[in-house]
Amino acid sequence: MQAEVASPKSDLLSLLRQATGPSHESLDASFGSLDLSRRADLARFLAAHAIGLAPLFPAFRRFVEEDLQLACPDYPAMLRADLAALDVDADALPALETPAATLAPGGEAGVGYVVCGSRLGLAMIRQRGYWGEAEGFRSAYMTDGRGHEAWKALVPHLRSQSADAAGTEATRRAAVAAFDTFAEGFALSAGHPSDG
Repeated sequence: MQAEVASPKSDLLSLLRQATGPSHESLDASFGSLDLSRRADLARFLAAHAIGLAPLFPAFRRFVEEDLQLACPDYPAMLRADLAALDVDADALPALETPAATLAPGGEAGVGYVVCGSRLGLAMIRQRGYWGEAEGFRSAYMTDGRGHEAWKALVPHLRSQSADAAGTEATRRAAVAAFDTFAEGFALSAGHPSDG
C-alpha cells in the first residue's frame, strides 16, 4: 500500500481521514448490516467489538493516558460485563494477534484515532436505541460517554502535527491496521454463538 500524498500544509488528522476512508466505509457497512433492536445482533455487535478491541487496547490506553493525559475507560471490562449479561462468554471469543503496525513508534496515535472515532459512532447508536431498554439491559460499553472527551482532545493533538512529519507513516499504517483488526473481529463474530 502506498503512502498517501499530502500537501505540505496538510495535518495528520486530515491525512488519517483520507487514508482510512475506504476502510471506515467498509467497516460501517458491516456493522450497519446488524439490526441492533434484535438481541442476537446486539450480542454479535458487542462480541465483534470485544474481539477487535482486545489486541488494540494496550496501545489505545497508552495513547489516551500518555499523549492525551486523560483517564482511559476500561472498555474490555465493559464489554465482558455486557456480554456476560447477554449469556455470551467473552473468554471463549476468538483472540487476534496485535498488529505489528500498532506497536511501532507513533502507532498509538493511529489506534487512538480509530478507537476514539468509534465512540462517536456509538453515541449515534445510543440516540437511535438498541435492544434491552424494555428488558432491563443497559450496555456499559454503549452508554459510556467518555470517548467523546478523548475525541475532543485527540482532534487538536492530530491537527497540530504536519502530515509529513517524522512518524506520520507509522501512524497511518497503524490506523489502517486498526480498522482491519475491527473488520476481522466482525468477521469472526459471525461464527460465535451470539445468544445463549
